[in-house]
Amino acid sequence: MMALLRSRRTLYVLVGLVVVGLVVSGAIGLFQSFNAPPVANPGGQGQQERPGQGQQGEQPDPPPDVGALGSPPSGLSYVDQDEAHCAQGHCFRLILVAGEDGEELDTETEEVIRSVYEHLLANGWEQELPPDAESADDIALTDSVLTDGTTLVADSSAPAADALPVLMLGNAGMPAY
Repeated sequence: MMALLRSRRTLYVLVGLVVVGLVVSGAIGLFQSFNAPPVANPGGQGQQERPGQGQQGEQPDPPPDVGALGSPPSGLSYVDQDEAHCAQGHCFRLILVAGEDGEELDTETEEVIRSVYEHLLANGWEQELPPDAESADDIALTDSVLTDGTTLVADSSAPAADALPVLMLGNAGMPAY
């Protein structure tokens, strides 16, 4: 038996069977996905449908520009990543929070996001609460979403300690949580 496993012919046959098995299972999955019903967008989850929204071929509203945030807190600047990301009919923009001249910050990411959030709250923005929260005390400020009525802002920084502070900007019509 061990001699069979050492032969090249047996090795090629085993590799061929594995490749054929992978191709067949991939093809089956592909054909099953063609026959699956389309995923419906659940209505009535706090999202009002505008006339014409959801029709095929219609482009979603572009995300707000970095100017929607107003001026940054002292010592910080907003760096627009100049690219809109769209998924499931909603678009958002990623904004890097940097030092005054665009340099990388030495401060912890959560502290930077907290100072931006506090600055926005001081300038009339409001904290959106998730459905399971009764008050703003139930959720950490940096884990929440802020809105000015037309724009949503959320922390989109990676959870790593040395991650760059990144904000996500979207239109107020997109789901906050």
